[in-house]
Amino acid sequence: DTLLPIIKRECEGGSVIHSDEWPSYRCLTSEGFIHETVNHQENYVDPLTGAHTQGVERSWLDAKISILKKKRGVPIHMLQSHLDQYCWKMWRKSQPDLFIAFLEDMRATFIINDD
Repeated sequence: DTLLPIIKRECEGGSVIHSDEWPSYRCLTSEGFIHETVNHQENYVDPLTGAHTQGVERSWLDAKISILKKKRGVPIHMLQSHLDQYCWKMWRKSQPDLFIAFLEDMRATFIINDD
């Protein structure tokens, strides 16, 4: 019940969501999402749709290692900013120059007054 408001806030309608068959996720299709599931008792990857949860589970493991282990933990009030930074770097890892990518994203995100 607690995840649905977060999913609705963070994901656009029509987004594809891959999950296990946890009962709380059953409403996702009726909420306007494309919900693909995998039954972990039968397969780790659904043979028909290709749905799996391995990518997000691996990403969370990598984030924990990067943030919690390499930085020897972070105060709870700073965890979100560290997760944001980690995710941004993962999304932009193919960029040849992360600094330029950062400036481009800042420019696209914030209104810059050139007066």
